[in-house]
Amino acid sequence: MDYLKYAADCAAALGAVIVGGPLTGNPLVFAGRPPQPVSEEERLSRKARCVAGLKEAGEHAAGLGVMLAVEPLNRFESDVLCTTRQAIELLDAVDHPAVQLMLDTFHMHMEEASIAEAIRLAGRRIVHFQANENHRGFPGTGATDWVAVFRALHETGYQGPISLEPFRRNDDRFGVPFAQWRPPHEDESERLAASAEFIKSHILLTEYRR
Repeated sequence: MDYLKYAADCAAALGAVIVGGPLTGNPLVFAGRPPQPVSEEERLSRKARCVAGLKEAGEHAAGLGVMLAVEPLNRFESDVLCTTRQAIELLDAVDHPAVQLMLDTFHMHMEEASIAEAIRLAGRRIVHFQANENHRGFPGTGATDWVAVFRALHETGYQGPISLEPFRRNDDRFGVPFAQWRPPHEDESERLAASAEFIKSHILLTEYRR
């Protein structure tokens, strides 16, 4: 709770209006732990703690003009919140206008039957959107159906920020882990700019069919 309140304080000091991030639970892959079965009693206890904590943190953030955005992660990084439907269940229980939703297409590729359907389900709850490829490289280099993604966003009336979070994956030698952030070893400004323009073009054309 202290950390969430501190994050909201820092956002307000910087002039930011959204603090987004996941509920990792037991962080699994990055902590070297396999998922463990959870009893129904513990599941409900986890939910109660999340709801109470987000209500309190949301109230603090609201007083600063800041919104908290909860982000579902894939099953390998979270054992608490992985899908848009789970996030909506949580937000319904929290029921605070300063606690909303952040979606990331990288995680959605693994957990949603349809990214576009999940976006429509989330609707007006989305306050931050991360446009990431299925392999987390530069947008436009993977298998994401960006036309469907941005048509769905357009249908929800989304007007919030869209961010890019490409992870460098330029070493395909055997045994080099992919689940590891690596800093760039060269100037990537041109590729990042091209990715940003790629996303902007889809936003511009999303309402057109011809």
